Amino acid sequence: MKTGKVYLTGGGCGDPGLLTLKALEVLRGCDVVIYDSLVSEELPERTRPDCEKIYVGKRYGSHAMKQSEINALLIKKAGEGKTVVRLKGGDPYVFGRGGEEFLALRKAGICCEEIPGITSAIAVPAAAGIPVTHRGLSAGVTVVTGTAAEKDGQDRLQMDFETLARLAGTLVILMGMHHLQEIAAGLMGAGKDPDTPCAVIMEGTTDRQRCMRTVLSQVHKESAERGFTSPAVIVIGAVAELELISQTDGESEWQQILKRKDEQADKLIKPLDGITVGATGTPHFVQKLSTALAEKGADVCDMGFMEIRPSESPLPDLEACGWLVFTSPNGVRVFLDRMKQERKDLRILYGKRIAVIGPGTAAVLEEIGIYADYMPKIYDGAHLAEGLAEKILAEQRDGHKDKTPAVFLRAAQGSASLPLIFKEKGISFVDYPIYELEIQEEKRISLITKEPDYIVFGSAMGVRAYFEGMEQAGLVNTRSRYVCIGKLCGEELKKHTESHFLTAQESSVDSIVECLCEYNATAET
Repeated sequence: MKTGKVYLTGGGCGDPGLLTLKALEVLRGCDVVIYDSLVSEELPERTRPDCEKIYVGKRYGSHAMKQSEINALLIKKAGEGKTVVRLKGGDPYVFGRGGEEFLALRKAGICCEEIPGITSAIAVPAAAGIPVTHRGLSAGVTVVTGTAAEKDGQDRLQMDFETLARLAGTLVILMGMHHLQEIAAGLMGAGKDPDTPCAVIMEGTTDRQRCMRTVLSQVHKESAERGFTSPAVIVIGAVAELELISQTDGESEWQQILKRKDEQADKLIKPLDGITVGATGTPHFVQKLSTALAEKGADVCDMGFMEIRPSESPLPDLEACGWLVFTSPNGVRVFLDRMKQERKDLRILYGKRIAVIGPGTAAVLEEIGIYADYMPKIYDGAHLAEGLAEKILAEQRDGHKDKTPAVFLRAAQGSASLPLIFKEKGISFVDYPIYELEIQEEKRISLITKEPDYIVFGSAMGVRAYFEGMEQAGLVNTRSRYVCIGKLCGEELKKHTESHFLTAQESSVDSIVECLCEYNATAET
């Protein structure tokens, strides 16, 4: 078997727009992506639908996987002949242990290429208006890590405070919030002026960015009082007082009135402004929903912990079938990828009729010039089954006989209503599980603790997976209001909560957004 290759890739910091073009290129073409917790949630979803996504995130006090296990995983996946992207926050060689991974791969005879990323040490201060070097203020910058290493059975900071305190330039500390008090005390104890300007930038380059400016003697106290936590970058030095961001100073009273009017207009245009929404479901669903909600002003967090695992079995005999039935956009995408993998020409679909569950599924087909022959008026499995069964029975009465009237190309965990209704009506079919939905357990554990204003479920399975995780963790969410995509999803939700929840009129992203906008407007009045 041909040995694969690993791309040791920097994912940049916070803002997904800071990903380099080369990194995006390898992401789009890889077979496996192995990613960390500080990587933007959007980046792993920029891969192919059949790409295997493995979360190995590490945060203070919680490691999804040890470094030695990550090294072994990279070697294993590349050894299977796969193209692997090891996606790391910032730059792989800036406190990212990328060098260790490179050496482990080289020792195993695996080809590895490093793709640099934009490091938070430079980009995050810049996003807050702080240049790490500035003529007359700082001629150099020193970047250190504020994490502790175990020594003599205890966690101890590996920082040379005597040397750092004597530096005339800028000191940037990454991963130092858990030891901020010890760091500040160590620097002052080594002679650093207590009035040295400091800045702490939390969740830099994202729309949640917060920046606090103070002095060294107060940095720990004020950070704690104002709720500053990891991930954050600490800047110590004269440049921390700078704020090189465009501002509108000295606004006239008329300008302030216009500004207030603009804000009121934005509220009308963006009815979900100030509302937080957690989006669950498969990656493509979460991405589509997040985009639609963000356009209405919502602050959306990706709470998707399910991944698509394409079936390894070959496609069924399509020559003998009359109808191809798709119940999700994911099914269409995986089907088209499988056609390419098996080198099947799209012309073999000539004469086949195609049924889809809703407009989202139809839209994916339309991207390649294929238009559905049937779509139910109500977008769910039961109505798809009833309507399609009637069409097939009518065709059979007219003498149209197919060896296999229908092939269901759908998730292994799909609704039972589709095959059940066909069985009741005596119509033969092939139920081909074209993909499975698998739970990323480590990601689920990290996400179910979130309590946004609303949590949206895109499927009944998503409901089950969320509440199973909550039960296993012993958690209860008393803050969020739940929203489900349709009737079947709502029926499943009733089994897990007695709280009032919202149900979209149609099983579509647009209907979910409309439902949230209407309810939020009512709740505010």
